[in-house]
Amino acid sequence: MGLISNNGKLVLLHRGLEALPKASKYDFVLLPQFYISKREKLPVKYAFQAKKLAPSILEESLPTDYEYEYLVKKDGDYWQFFAYAPKEIEDFLKVCCSIPSYKIGKIYFADQLKDVLKKIPIGIDEYSALTLIDGKATIVPRSMLDGDRYARFTNKLRPIKGFTFKSSSKTSNNSNLSKGAIVASILILLLGVAFIVEGLSYKSAIKKEEAKLNQIFEEYPQLQSKLTRDSIKNKYESIETKERKIRDLIDTYSQLTSKKSILDKLELNGNKLIAQFNVTPTEISKVINIAKNANLKTTKVNNTLIRVEGELNE
Repeated sequence: MGLISNNGKLVLLHRGLEALPKASKYDFVLLPQFYISKREKLPVKYAFQAKKLAPSILEESLPTDYEYEYLVKKDGDYWQFFAYAPKEIEDFLKVCCSIPSYKIGKIYFADQLKDVLKKIPIGIDEYSALTLIDGKATIVPRSMLDGDRYARFTNKLRPIKGFTFKSSSKTSNNSNLSKGAIVASILILLLGVAFIVEGLSYKSAIKKEEAKLNQIFEEYPQLQSKLTRDSIKNKYESIETKERKIRDLIDTYSQLTSKKSILDKLELNGNKLIAQFNVTPTEISKVINIAKNANLKTTKVNNTLIRVEGELNE
Protein backbone atom coordinates (compact mmCIF):
# COMPACT_ATOMS: atom_id res chain seq x y z
CA MET A 1 0.00 0.00 0.00
CA GLY A 2 1.58 3.29 -1.11
CA LEU A 3 1.81 6.49 0.89
CA ILE A 4 -0.37 9.45 -0.09
CA SER A 5 1.79 12.13 -1.73
CA ASN A 6 1.65 15.65 -0.28
CA ASN A 7 3.20 17.14 -3.40
CA GLY A 8 1.43 19.90 -5.30
CA LYS A 9 1.00 20.17 -9.05
CA LEU A 10 4.48 20.62 -10.55
CA VAL A 11 4.89 23.70 -12.76
CA LEU A 12 7.86 25.16 -14.63
CA LEU A 13 7.87 28.82 -13.54
CA HIS A 14 9.00 31.22 -16.26
CA ARG A 15 8.20 34.78 -17.31
CA GLY A 16 6.08 33.63 -20.25
CA LEU A 17 3.62 31.76 -18.01
CA GLU A 18 0.09 33.05 -18.55
CA ALA A 19 -2.29 30.57 -16.91
CA LEU A 20 -2.38 27.48 -14.72
CA PRO A 21 -4.88 24.66 -14.33
CA LYS A 22 -6.80 24.66 -11.06
CA ALA A 23 -5.12 22.92 -8.11
CA SER A 24 -5.17 23.18 -4.33
CA LYS A 25 -1.40 23.55 -4.20
CA TYR A 26 1.44 24.15 -6.66
CA ASP A 27 5.11 23.17 -6.59
CA PHE A 28 7.35 25.25 -8.85
CA VAL A 29 10.64 24.58 -10.61
CA LEU A 30 12.11 28.08 -10.84
CA LEU A 31 13.92 29.05 -14.02
CA PRO A 32 17.03 31.29 -13.71
CA GLN A 33 14.79 34.32 -14.29
CA PHE A 34 13.67 33.92 -10.67
CA TYR A 35 16.88 33.05 -8.82
CA ILE A 36 20.66 33.51 -8.61
CA SER A 37 23.00 30.57 -8.04
CA LYS A 38 26.69 29.97 -7.43
CA ARG A 39 28.91 26.94 -6.75
CA GLU A 40 31.70 27.24 -4.19
CA LYS A 41 34.11 24.77 -2.60
CA LEU A 42 34.13 25.59 1.11
CA PRO A 43 35.66 23.89 4.17
CA VAL A 44 32.31 23.40 5.91
CA LYS A 45 30.62 20.07 6.58
CA TYR A 46 26.98 20.89 7.26
CA ALA A 47 24.27 22.69 5.26
CA PHE A 48 23.39 25.03 8.13
CA GLN A 49 27.00 26.25 8.19
CA ALA A 50 27.03 26.83 4.42
CA LYS A 51 23.68 28.64 4.57
CA LYS A 52 25.09 31.16 7.04
CA LEU A 53 27.71 32.09 4.42
CA ALA A 54 25.22 32.43 1.54
CA PRO A 55 24.51 36.19 1.93
CA SER A 56 28.23 37.05 1.73
CA ILE A 57 28.74 34.80 -1.30
CA LEU A 58 25.69 35.93 -3.30
CA GLU A 59 25.16 39.49 -2.09
CA GLU A 60 27.12 41.23 -4.85
CA SER A 61 25.10 39.41 -7.56
CA LEU A 62 21.67 40.40 -6.23
CA PRO A 63 19.55 43.41 -7.20
CA THR A 64 18.25 45.45 -4.27
CA ASP A 65 14.59 45.45 -5.33
CA TYR A 66 13.54 42.63 -2.96
CA GLU A 67 14.40 40.77 0.23
CA TYR A 68 16.01 37.40 -0.53
CA GLU A 69 15.77 33.89 0.87
CA TYR A 70 18.92 31.74 0.75
CA LEU A 71 19.18 27.97 0.28
CA VAL A 72 22.10 25.56 -0.14
CA LYS A 73 22.55 22.08 -1.58
CA LYS A 74 25.59 19.77 -1.51
CA ASP A 75 26.93 19.09 -4.98
CA GLY A 76 29.84 16.64 -4.79
CA ASP A 77 32.79 18.46 -3.22
CA TYR A 78 31.02 21.80 -3.76
CA TRP A 79 28.12 23.69 -2.22
CA GLN A 80 25.45 25.05 -4.54
CA PHE A 81 24.02 28.34 -3.27
CA PHE A 82 20.62 29.71 -4.30
CA ALA A 83 18.91 33.04 -3.64
CA TYR A 84 15.35 33.90 -4.60
CA ALA A 85 12.93 36.73 -3.78
CA PRO A 86 9.62 35.40 -2.37
CA LYS A 87 7.85 38.71 -2.96
CA GLU A 88 8.89 38.75 -6.63
CA ILE A 89 7.47 35.27 -7.16
CA GLU A 90 4.26 36.06 -5.26
CA ASP A 91 3.70 39.26 -7.26
CA PHE A 92 4.28 37.49 -10.58
CA LEU A 93 1.92 34.59 -9.80
CA LYS A 94 -0.77 36.95 -8.58
CA VAL A 95 -0.66 38.99 -11.80
CA CYS A 96 -0.21 36.18 -14.35
CA CYS A 97 -2.33 33.44 -12.85
CA SER A 98 -4.22 34.82 -9.81
CA ILE A 99 -2.41 32.33 -7.54
CA PRO A 100 -2.24 33.40 -3.85
CA SER A 101 0.94 32.74 -1.88
CA TYR A 102 -0.68 30.15 0.42
CA LYS A 103 -1.05 27.82 -2.58
CA ILE A 104 2.71 27.73 -3.15
CA GLY A 105 4.18 24.53 -1.70
CA LYS A 106 7.67 23.38 -2.56
CA ILE A 107 10.12 25.06 -4.91
CA TYR A 108 12.96 23.60 -6.94
CA PHE A 109 15.65 25.18 -9.09
CA ALA A 110 16.38 24.56 -12.76
CA ASP A 111 19.99 23.72 -11.89
CA GLN A 112 18.66 20.61 -10.13
CA LEU A 113 17.68 19.29 -13.59
CA LYS A 114 21.30 19.00 -14.75
CA ASP A 115 21.19 15.23 -15.18
CA VAL A 116 18.35 15.62 -17.69
CA LEU A 117 19.80 18.69 -19.39
CA LYS A 118 23.11 16.89 -20.01
CA LYS A 119 21.19 14.56 -22.33
CA ILE A 120 18.49 16.74 -23.87
CA PRO A 121 17.12 20.31 -23.59
CA ILE A 122 13.77 20.83 -21.87
CA GLY A 123 11.12 22.71 -23.79
CA ILE A 124 9.70 25.81 -22.10
CA ASP A 125 7.38 27.08 -24.84
CA GLU A 126 7.41 27.11 -28.63
CA TYR A 127 10.18 29.72 -28.74
CA SER A 128 12.56 28.86 -25.90
CA ALA A 129 14.17 25.92 -24.14
CA LEU A 130 16.26 25.15 -21.06
CA THR A 131 19.77 23.80 -21.62
CA LEU A 132 23.22 23.68 -19.98
CA ILE A 133 25.80 26.35 -20.76
CA ASP A 134 29.09 26.15 -18.84
CA GLY A 135 27.42 23.73 -16.46
CA LYS A 136 24.56 26.09 -15.55
CA ALA A 137 20.87 25.82 -16.48
CA THR A 138 20.21 28.56 -19.05
CA ILE A 139 17.22 29.73 -21.09
CA VAL A 140 18.00 30.05 -24.82
CA PRO A 141 15.97 30.47 -28.02
CA ARG A 142 15.24 27.13 -29.67
CA SER A 143 16.82 28.46 -32.87
CA MET A 144 20.23 28.42 -31.13
CA LEU A 145 20.11 24.68 -30.48
CA ASP A 146 21.01 21.89 -32.85
CA GLY A 147 18.27 19.37 -33.54
CA ASP A 148 14.59 19.54 -32.70
CA ARG A 149 14.30 17.05 -29.84
CA TYR A 150 13.21 18.43 -26.48
CA ALA A 151 12.15 16.80 -23.24
CA ARG A 152 8.58 17.58 -22.27
CA PHE A 153 8.31 18.96 -18.75
CA THR A 154 6.22 16.57 -16.63
CA ASN A 155 6.01 15.43 -13.02
CA LYS A 156 8.60 12.74 -13.86
CA LEU A 157 11.24 15.49 -13.93
CA ARG A 158 10.60 16.47 -10.31
CA PRO A 159 14.02 16.82 -8.55
CA ILE A 160 14.64 14.64 -5.49
CA LYS A 161 15.14 17.51 -3.04
CA GLY A 162 12.51 20.21 -2.68
CA PHE A 163 12.54 23.38 -0.57
CA THR A 164 9.64 24.87 1.36
CA PHE A 165 8.65 28.24 -0.10
CA LYS A 166 9.08 31.06 2.43
CA SER A 167 6.43 33.70 1.87
CA SER A 168 7.45 37.35 1.93
CA SER A 169 5.61 37.90 5.21
CA LYS A 170 8.00 35.42 6.86
CA THR A 171 11.17 36.83 5.33
CA SER A 172 10.48 40.53 5.95
CA ASN A 173 11.42 40.27 9.63
CA ASN A 174 14.94 39.24 8.63
CA SER A 175 15.58 42.65 7.07
CA ASN A 176 15.98 44.18 10.53
CA LEU A 177 19.16 42.22 11.20
CA SER A 178 22.23 44.41 11.09
CA LYS A 179 25.15 43.59 8.83
CA GLY A 180 27.43 43.40 11.85
CA ALA A 181 25.15 40.91 13.60
CA ILE A 182 25.03 38.67 10.53
CA VAL A 183 28.79 38.70 10.08
CA ALA A 184 29.42 38.15 13.78
CA SER A 185 27.12 35.13 13.77
CA ILE A 186 28.96 33.74 10.73
CA LEU A 187 32.33 34.11 12.42
CA ILE A 188 31.11 32.60 15.66
CA LEU A 189 29.58 29.69 13.75
CA LEU A 190 32.85 28.94 11.95
CA LEU A 191 34.71 28.69 15.22
CA GLY A 192 31.88 27.49 17.44
CA VAL A 193 31.89 23.81 16.60
CA ALA A 194 35.65 23.54 17.06
CA PHE A 195 35.54 25.21 20.46
CA ILE A 196 32.59 23.13 21.67
CA VAL A 197 34.54 19.96 20.88
CA GLU A 198 37.68 21.41 22.42
CA GLY A 199 35.76 22.53 25.50
CA LEU A 200 34.27 19.07 25.99
CA SER A 201 37.73 17.52 25.80
CA TYR A 202 38.99 19.98 28.45
CA LYS A 203 36.10 19.10 30.77
CA SER A 204 36.85 15.43 30.28
CA ALA A 205 40.52 16.05 31.06
CA ILE A 206 39.64 17.97 34.23
CA LYS A 207 37.41 15.14 35.46
CA LYS A 208 40.20 12.62 34.85
CA GLU A 209 42.69 14.80 36.75
CA GLU A 210 40.27 15.20 39.64
CA ALA A 211 39.61 11.46 39.74
CA LYS A 212 43.35 10.74 39.96
CA LEU A 213 43.78 13.30 42.73
CA ASN A 214 40.81 11.95 44.70
CA GLN A 215 42.33 8.48 44.56
CA ILE A 216 45.67 9.85 45.83
CA PHE A 217 43.91 11.86 48.56
CA GLU A 218 42.19 8.70 49.80
CA GLU A 219 45.56 6.98 50.13
CA TYR A 220 47.48 10.05 51.40
CA PRO A 221 45.06 12.48 53.14
CA GLN A 222 47.93 14.75 54.18
CA LEU A 223 48.41 15.81 50.55
CA GLN A 224 44.87 17.26 50.25
CA SER A 225 45.68 20.96 50.50
CA LYS A 226 44.31 24.10 48.89
CA LEU A 227 47.55 24.51 46.92
CA THR A 228 47.08 21.09 45.28
CA ARG A 229 43.44 21.75 44.40
CA ASP A 230 44.24 25.17 42.93
CA SER A 231 46.83 23.65 40.60
CA ILE A 232 44.05 22.11 38.53
CA LYS A 233 42.10 25.37 38.40
CA ASN A 234 45.14 27.37 37.33
CA LYS A 235 45.99 24.84 34.63
CA TYR A 236 42.70 25.28 32.81
CA GLU A 237 41.42 28.78 33.59
CA SER A 238 43.60 30.24 30.80
CA ILE A 239 41.41 28.33 28.33
CA GLU A 240 38.32 30.39 29.24
CA THR A 241 40.37 33.58 28.97
CA LYS A 242 41.44 32.65 25.44
CA GLU A 243 37.88 31.91 24.35
CA ARG A 244 36.69 35.25 25.76
CA LYS A 245 39.43 37.03 23.81
CA ILE A 246 38.33 35.26 20.62
CA ARG A 247 34.75 36.45 21.14
CA ASP A 248 35.99 40.02 21.57
CA LEU A 249 38.05 39.80 18.36
CA ILE A 250 35.11 38.40 16.42
CA ASP A 251 33.02 41.38 17.48
CA THR A 252 35.79 43.72 16.32
CA TYR A 253 36.13 41.94 12.96
CA SER A 254 32.38 42.30 12.38
CA GLN A 255 32.85 46.09 12.55
CA LEU A 256 35.26 45.89 9.60
CA THR A 257 32.68 44.33 7.29
CA SER A 258 30.31 46.07 4.91
CA LYS A 259 29.13 45.75 1.31
CA LYS A 260 32.55 47.16 0.35
CA SER A 261 34.55 45.05 2.79
CA ILE A 262 33.71 41.33 2.70
CA LEU A 263 35.24 38.61 4.85
CA ASP A 264 37.28 36.32 2.59
CA LYS A 265 38.99 33.99 5.08
CA LEU A 266 39.17 33.37 8.83
CA GLU A 267 41.59 31.08 10.65
CA LEU A 268 42.91 30.41 14.14
CA ASN A 269 46.71 30.05 14.08
CA GLY A 270 48.24 29.41 17.48
CA ASN A 271 47.67 32.56 19.54
CA LYS A 272 46.46 34.59 16.58
CA LEU A 273 43.00 34.99 15.04
CA ILE A 274 43.65 35.96 11.42
CA ALA A 275 41.07 37.36 9.01
CA GLN A 276 41.39 38.35 5.37
CA PHE A 277 39.03 40.94 3.86
CA ASN A 278 38.28 41.65 0.21
CA VAL A 279 37.96 45.46 0.17
CA THR A 280 36.98 47.97 -2.47
CA PRO A 281 40.16 50.05 -3.15
CA THR A 282 38.51 53.30 -2.02
CA GLU A 283 37.68 51.74 1.37
CA ILE A 284 41.10 50.26 2.18
CA SER A 285 42.40 53.24 4.20
CA LYS A 286 39.20 53.36 6.25
CA VAL A 287 39.35 49.64 7.10
CA ILE A 288 43.06 49.84 8.02
CA ASN A 289 42.44 52.82 10.33
CA ILE A 290 39.57 51.05 12.13
CA ALA A 291 41.75 47.96 12.60
CA LYS A 292 44.72 49.96 13.90
CA ASN A 293 42.50 51.85 16.36
CA ALA A 294 41.50 48.44 17.72
CA ASN A 295 45.21 47.52 18.13
CA LEU A 296 45.08 44.98 15.33
CA LYS A 297 47.98 44.30 12.99
CA THR A 298 47.16 44.92 9.31
CA THR A 299 48.97 43.80 6.17
CA LYS A 300 48.00 44.89 2.68
CA VAL A 301 48.20 41.71 0.56
CA ASN A 302 47.36 43.44 -2.73
CA ASN A 303 45.15 46.24 -4.04
CA THR A 304 41.98 44.62 -2.66
CA LEU A 305 43.03 42.12 0.04
CA ILE A 306 43.86 43.08 3.63
CA ARG A 307 45.12 40.65 6.29
CA VAL A 308 44.15 41.49 9.88
CA GLU A 309 45.73 39.76 12.90
CA GLY A 310 44.60 39.81 16.51
CA GLU A 311 46.64 38.47 19.42
CA LEU A 312 44.90 36.14 21.87
CA ASN A 313 47.42 36.66 24.67
CA GLU A 314 46.32 38.84 27.52
